[in-house]
Amino acid sequence: MIGGMFEKEKIGSVTNAEKANMIYAMSGRCALYACLIDMDIKGRKIAYVPAYTCETVLSAYLKAGFNLRFYDTDPEGLVPQFRKEDLEGASVFGICGYYGFIRYDGNFVKYAREKGIEVLLDITHSPFYFEKYASYEAGSLRKWMGIASGGIAFKSGGPFNVTLLPPDGEHIKGRYKAMEERSIALADKDKSYDEKASETFWNTELRLRKMFDAYDSDEYSKDVIRHYDFDSMIRARRDNFNTVISSLEECRGWRPVFKELRDNDVPSHFTLYADDRENMQEFLRKRGVSSTVYWPEPPMLDDISRYPGAKYILQHIMSIQLDQRYKKEDMQFLASVLNSYSEYKS
Repeated sequence: MIGGMFEKEKIGSVTNAEKANMIYAMSGRCALYACLIDMDIKGRKIAYVPAYTCETVLSAYLKAGFNLRFYDTDPEGLVPQFRKEDLEGASVFGICGYYGFIRYDGNFVKYAREKGIEVLLDITHSPFYFEKYASYEAGSLRKWMGIASGGIAFKSGGPFNVTLLPPDGEHIKGRYKAMEERSIALADKDKSYDEKASETFWNTELRLRKMFDAYDSDEYSKDVIRHYDFDSMIRARRDNFNTVISSLEECRGWRPVFKELRDNDVPSHFTLYADDRENMQEFLRKRGVSSTVYWPEPPMLDDISRYPGAKYILQHIMSIQLDQRYKKEDMQFLASVLNSYSEYKS
């Protein structure tokens, strides 16, 4: 089976040097929110942000008192479509390296920063990329490993002034319970525990969406991050992506979003566009491959038709895990299943 929740990580033997001006947080949205309330914004709060993003990201901006102004994204390579005229009057410019692939225009980011606009890079999909023109970087590592609290944030030019709240005990307890249930499911091959893990996870997730704030991380999650072998993770994910992409035959009924890795790319998933997404997800599920859709259409978008690229992406994109839990044979199996779907659709 490919896909599913991570088990609880053990604390490793590597010691990672921590960046200056760094904080840990209970989740990615908690880290984003901490950055936003740390900013010294003069005048009206306007954030220039992607129409293709997660509702929880936009929720952090709204909770911090920002009005939202959106830009579109080209489905070909997930390249953001920035416009200088739309940047005028903005106080924060939010950017993202989707799925670990950095395809945004760095010169535009430089332009925004030189205009005195705070640049906030969402690193949930690209935690290993450093953007030199970003004022802040924030996101979550929970898509990358088995931890209860994944939020991390960095600030350029000085320490954070925000005081973090203690982590919410009920949320942390629920996250660890979900990982424990996932471990039982894997050990006993008992699918009912996978269902329990999913139910527990979503109960904690929906609770977090109602009460998130600038919450600190739990100490165990911090220790996992401080001692995780990230170099090995990066190699594994890059190798796994290359195994899949090099094993594919002619694609029918779907196509990969990215076909090659650049030097700075570290894939969070193998991401693709499906002509009939529900059909393809069901086809894969029956063959032992689970998939996820990032994301549903954010309710904050007033009119999705104004952003045709984001509309297409939201209707067709889906992702499959290719992380460090999987070996070359697993990725060859994944490629064979994807190839069989192409044959099924031919």
